Amino acid sequence: MPFFRFAVLAVTCLAFALACTSTTAREYSDAELSANARVRSTATVDDVARALELAELGPLAIALPQAPSELRPDMEEFWHAAAYAWNPELRALRREVRAARAERGSAGQPLPIQGQGMLLDLGDPSAEVEFQAMVDVLGLLGVGPSAAASALAQEQARAALASFEARAWSLRFEVDRARVELAAAKSLETALAALHGECTAVRPRIELLAARGWIGRGMSEGALSALHMLEHHQSLARLEENRARANLAALCGLHPAHPAFDEMQSGVIDRFHPEDVELTDPKDAELLASLPELRSARLELAVAEAELVRMARERWPMLGIGPRIMVRPDERLVGGMLGFSVPFPGALEGAILASRERRDEAWEALEDDLVSARARIASTEREFTESIELAEEHALLADISMARMLVATQAEFLADPERLERWSFAVGERMDSLMALVRARAELVRAWLDCEEARGARAEVQP
Repeated sequence: MPFFRFAVLAVTCLAFALACTSTTAREYSDAELSANARVRSTATVDDVARALELAELGPLAIALPQAPSELRPDMEEFWHAAAYAWNPELRALRREVRAARAERGSAGQPLPIQGQGMLLDLGDPSAEVEFQAMVDVLGLLGVGPSAAASALAQEQARAALASFEARAWSLRFEVDRARVELAAAKSLETALAALHGECTAVRPRIELLAARGWIGRGMSEGALSALHMLEHHQSLARLEENRARANLAALCGLHPAHPAFDEMQSGVIDRFHPEDVELTDPKDAELLASLPELRSARLELAVAEAELVRMARERWPMLGIGPRIMVRPDERLVGGMLGFSVPFPGALEGAILASRERRDEAWEALEDDLVSARARIASTEREFTESIELAEEHALLADISMARMLVATQAEFLADPERLERWSFAVGERMDSLMALVRARAELVRAWLDCEEARGARAEVQP
């Protein structure tokens, strides 16, 4: 009897200790938080490299960004690496991947050990005492519902990684588009400033002629209005630059005050040559293998299939086995116990049918995504072709003609004050053509980025 009571007490204490065990809480400090945040304002190459290493991005099916060897804001490496290391959404998805992988260790484990003890008479310690325990046999063997739960957790971890990969792929192009927007705003501001300097050179002559009454008030005010409108668009360009800077900073997890934003020029636009681009038409099998969002959809289908299997396995009976010990004043009996539970007939059919519908929904979603991917490839190719014609012909030729017209009308005005209205008109037209050219060149690069993103992570594409 003393041995049995000691054994029961030991088992009870062990179970209570295991139940109360918890991980050590991490201590957070405001100083650490502030220090990590300050890095985003002055991040160096070493800071980015260290953040990438801590991020543990791989292995992915897409090319990972390399830490830049030097801080060159006009090159893509710095911005891609910073985004992959510090983008808030990507950091959250990375944690989801790690959580899903960690949960695989608990999925498919045996059900809790069931046990109970009984004392026939509390007033008589020598009365009959009984102890029972059972363990989940199918869980220990890793079959039936246990195997299905484990397989489901495995597919969920793979799907989480695929979602992370798809976001990482799209993030690369979002960063590049944001770089194009910022470069275009800077380029437009510079071009308008040059045009403003060129046009204001004749302002003293306009004011002098107006003061002496040699030109009408409407003529002089129209010319000054053209100059003010030019200054207005300069302000709009600076406002657009601030917005583009904030957008790029948010994507890269950097502070807008980082010096790299001020040092960035228009290289992302100027270095692009559409004649070097060779668009391909991937087959469906290639798209399913190379486009991250399709790979993610395929794994979502696998998750839905695994969930259907897990639900179907719930119809298996639960089988438990364990010891039964009975102690009486004059004897001790040791035996065994066998327990089972069977779902009520038909109780799970509705849940299984619902899982089957969700599986079929995932299949149809994959089919729709493939159709959309095909349509996007065709659409982006047409837009790219149109953008080439727009930037290399229409907008460029129009800007050249408007520049010549402005020079000609300015020469005419210097010779004949009555020609001022033509000069005022030319200033507005030249400003519009200049803005159209900058936008057309930026749109051409964006169209190319859309084409590259639509075709998936091919070997020759390096983010």
